[in-house]
Amino acid sequence: MILLDTNVLSELMRPAPAPQVLAWLDRQAPSQVYLCATVRAEIELGIALLPDGRKRQALCSVAQSMFQEEFAGRCLPFDESAAVRYAEIVAFRLRAGRPISVEDAQIAATALSRDLMLASRNVRDFSGIPVLRLIDPWMMPI
Repeated sequence: MILLDTNVLSELMRPAPAPQVLAWLDRQAPSQVYLCATVRAEIELGIALLPDGRKRQALCSVAQSMFQEEFAGRCLPFDESAAVRYAEIVAFRLRAGRPISVEDAQIAATALSRDLMLASRNVRDFSGIPVLRLIDPWMMPI
């Protein structure tokens, strides 16, 4: 099973998403692809920060469609087991001299707590987290 990072979902919301990302996602069984609450929060915040206008309205419509239709029932919460993994990840990265953002740590923790692979363009942000399996959809063949 796969957890999508915010940048993957953002790519899917673009008018013309990268063909390799679309091809990669088409090869996945929909029931095996998840979002998490942190990713949704990042998307919602990005839209909320846009000035009122057509772009904001269009992105809001696309996002709501994705959340309510395409990924309905597949948005994972940040729960107690993820909280434990979060603490381990942040402590590990701080000891290694490589701090990690709260959001990235929560996303990685959600993936680890459920034994999910994490799909992200920013694999570097997550590299070095023990046991975390990463995939970059932008690097996949079409």
